[in-house]
Amino acid sequence: MATKYGFSDIREGLIEDLEDAYPTKWEDFETAKVLGEDVFGSPKPHPNAVLNLLLEQRVKFALPFAAYRVAMGGFSSFISDEPGMALPRPTLVSTIYGMGGMRRAMAYAAQTIAYTWDLGACPDRACVLNVGINLTERRMEALKKIFDAIVKKSEGDILSSLAFGNLLCVGCARGLENSHRDCRRQFVWARLPSLLGLASWEDIS
Repeated sequence: MATKYGFSDIREGLIEDLEDAYPTKWEDFETAKVLGEDVFGSPKPHPNAVLNLLLEQRVKFALPFAAYRVAMGGFSSFISDEPGMALPRPTLVSTIYGMGGMRRAMAYAAQTIAYTWDLGACPDRACVLNVGINLTERRMEALKKIFDAIVKKSEGDILSSLAFGNLLCVGCARGLENSHRDCRRQFVWARLPSLLGLASWEDIS
């Protein structure tokens, strides 16, 4: 309505509110108190409806994270034909491909963590790194648990942090969480726009 009736000051204020909820920098994502459609308050709109609004209003900086929120909703969101929910075909296709790309990126991240991390025997006998009689067995056991936590049991949101204390001892879990943070930043966030068929962060910021 602000755009339609030419209330430029109101529109600029609304855009500023969106900047925190739809970050373009990893540091802003990590410190944001409200993300995505939560910024709109109650009743919270569906991510599809928000993405359609941002596309219509050409709020380019918000598109990567808005498309990410749609992708994390899964196929049930993609096939919805409710008013305001159906996405334009090009956006639908790129977001579906992006969802697959993000999953592949995190699967690769899990493998990278397991194969580059120092998997020496841990003093804590209960730690998973003590499972197996040699490095290869320890590495495969760690890879399975890391993959399950990051990819299979992440509840959809692959950018969020995970606690690995239920898998490893406290010291090893802390190192794994730091590695996971680096992988989320490098393998997903840095590539998020391109995975979703959008311009780079530099081009839209």
